[in-house]
Amino acid sequence: MSPDQGQANDTALAERLSQAQAVVAGVVTATDIPSDQGPPGLSMHNPKWARATIAVESVEKGKLPGKSADVFFSASEDIAWSKAPKLAKGQHGVWLLQSNDQSARGAPGLAVVDPLDSRPVGDLPKIRTLLKNSRGGK
Repeated sequence: MSPDQGQANDTALAERLSQAQAVVAGVVTATDIPSDQGPPGLSMHNPKWARATIAVESVEKGKLPGKSADVFFSASEDIAWSKAPKLAKGQHGVWLLQSNDQSARGAPGLAVVDPLDSRPVGDLPKIRTLLKNSRGGK
């Protein structure tokens, strides 16, 4: 990756961080993927919201009521949701939890909807730097 691509990626990540209601690091301890969400044909691009429970190791932005967070993600295989993060039990990472994103508005709570919203835990130092350099942070 060229330095210009790296800077563009950091700029996009910084923008997602500024939009996030919360940013947490932790481990997915459970997922609840619905087998059905309404009658067929309800919506061609139904996200099929699933819930992941994250055992929170650190809160990098925002506030959470406890040491775990329920986060919604699309379990749909539809083309409209093909790039949305799919969370799995045992996954360790950093999540940018959204509610104001246009795609997250239909979610029953905080959601990860963009590929940038689910990051490997190794990105935590970069995320902390980007948050520190923005108006956000703890």
